[in-house]
Amino acid sequence: MKYAKNQSMIRNIVTSLAIILFLLFINHQQPVKAADRNPISGQAVKTSVNDVDMDVAEAWNKLIGRQSREVIVAVIDTGVDINHPDLTENIWINQGEIPGDGIDNDNNGYIDDVYGWDFYNNDATVCHYRDAKDSGKKLADSKDNDSHGTHVAGIIGAVENNNIGIAGAASNIKIKIMPLKINGGPDGDGKISSAIEAIKYATMMGADICNLSWGTDEYIEGLEEAMRESDMLFIAAAGNDGLNNDKTPIYPANLKLDNLITVTFIDSSGKLTDRSNYGPSTVDLAAPGTDILSTIVGGYASMTGSSMAAPQVAAIAALLYSYNDKVYPSNIKELILNNIKVIPGLKGYMRYPGIPSAYNLLLAAQKDLLTDTEPPKMAFETFYEREKMKIAIQAEDTGGSNIRTIKWLYGERTLDDFKRGTVGTSVKEEQMYVTKAGMYTFYASDYAGNETVQTYEVKEDVKAPKLTLSYQVADNYKTRTITVRAKEEQSGIKRAKYMAGSRKAKEFLPGGAGTLIELKDGKGSFKVKKDGVYTVFVTDYRGNHSVKEIKIETVKATDLKLIRRNVTMLAGEQYMLQAYVKPVNFTDKVTYISTDEEIVTVTKHGKLKAHQEGVASIIVRTSSGLERMCEVSVIRAPKEKTVSTMP
Repeated sequence: MKYAKNQSMIRNIVTSLAIILFLLFINHQQPVKAADRNPISGQAVKTSVNDVDMDVAEAWNKLIGRQSREVIVAVIDTGVDINHPDLTENIWINQGEIPGDGIDNDNNGYIDDVYGWDFYNNDATVCHYRDAKDSGKKLADSKDNDSHGTHVAGIIGAVENNNIGIAGAASNIKIKIMPLKINGGPDGDGKISSAIEAIKYATMMGADICNLSWGTDEYIEGLEEAMRESDMLFIAAAGNDGLNNDKTPIYPANLKLDNLITVTFIDSSGKLTDRSNYGPSTVDLAAPGTDILSTIVGGYASMTGSSMAAPQVAAIAALLYSYNDKVYPSNIKELILNNIKVIPGLKGYMRYPGIPSAYNLLLAAQKDLLTDTEPPKMAFETFYEREKMKIAIQAEDTGGSNIRTIKWLYGERTLDDFKRGTVGTSVKEEQMYVTKAGMYTFYASDYAGNETVQTYEVKEDVKAPKLTLSYQVADNYKTRTITVRAKEEQSGIKRAKYMAGSRKAKEFLPGGAGTLIELKDGKGSFKVKKDGVYTVFVTDYRGNHSVKEIKIETVKATDLKLIRRNVTMLAGEQYMLQAYVKPVNFTDKVTYISTDEEIVTVTKHGKLKAHQEGVASIIVRTSSGLERMCEVSVIRAPKEKTVSTMP
């Protein structure tokens, strides 16, 4: 980490190889009189304006004697000094891991992750030390300084009433700090990919809150997705450039998520500093962040910046989480933002111009803190779309916290296989496509941590297409038209082909064999010149096929008779003119023609319809030249007689 002489912000470089994170704090010290120094850190003690605090002492008094559940806060930052005497008691411990055996005992993908994980160095050493020769104390290693994360951890959970150092704002509850190191080296930089991994780790291991005292000006979709799919409440630092985040975005602070609170910092008089970022629509609220005394590796120090303000809000959120293990982040966020101490001078600089009041929050929690104990419900339906099968997933969360993620794995799986939603393929827009039939297991979780898995069988399309064939010989007997009708109600017809002669299905494979038949809405045709046997092959998109033969034999008509040669009809009446052709297996085309369609019309099948008075003829003709005629007389319908009563 690099420091300027008086005030500076650590901001790392974005390289072409990796998105670099930057820590958001200022090492702020000013010359003061000896009498004005803090006895713990030796640094300046500054005066403050009355009531510019978050009412933590009052909140603690309200919590006296109340049973609380354990709250885990993930600190994704530099490392954390887990051996610090003011922190060690409140460091999270992975109970599923055996220290130092070199085995991934809990099968979470990380070996010996007893106290968290170092994503910067890819090992379990969450803090790096150097020995002080004069005192024998373990101090920060200048080559990989972990004091920033340790400072953040102390603000949240430094042990109370141990007669040393300080007390974290949430140390009066069962608080546990989960150290997840993503920044390191002498400059305190890191990669966004490490941050994404750390968020997934914290989600998998059950953290409730996640403090993010860093940022980047680069939007990364994977970071937003990892945060949205987590049930943690994220507290992000707004930055220390004195800029308007509405115009100059910083991430993750600028993300629009229901489980994210963005925090800037004020000084002891309740004012923004010239380094405080702001944003009327992107920064949620403020918290004290100037000259904040907290733990560092091997000792204590004061630091300034939004990095120090964010963990104060994280600590306040932890007090609410301690009430119940089925609370959820959007409700906690709403409570925090709606129970602030308004500071008039902050109006116009953030969405909620003020700082949280821990005491007011606890009062509001008595009636407004919500819980959700109902797991989501899922229903499934399979649709066949060509080569793929679409699974529509209807998911519902009746408990109120809303569904945070839906994922799937192939085969029959258990809840543990999904590792709290960090494993599996995400379902987007409540649907997914697969090419393989079989059993699929779906996982759904809401933001209160309720989980469910359900197995669903995607059944293969095994029905062969239905195929019907017919043919017609042209009037001149030079061509024969074969009509093909194919029906497939699942995956759909992929291809239709024909070949002359009697053929087997295998002769149409591979795909190049046979002549293609163009189908539209399952119907098509092809023309041949000769009589004989023709074979038609159709296949659907799942490989099911049907084969059918048709024998074409031209048989000329030798006789044509009409049942009636004269027909009398009333206007508006219909009549079926029946024609008999011999032999019965004739292939001739029979046509019907009206000599006057204003009087009577006829369909291609011989159905007459009378329109107006008059006489017309219907000519019936075969391809072989046989012709007969029926005379149709259309008359007016007689008027109905009326009967009158006698006078």
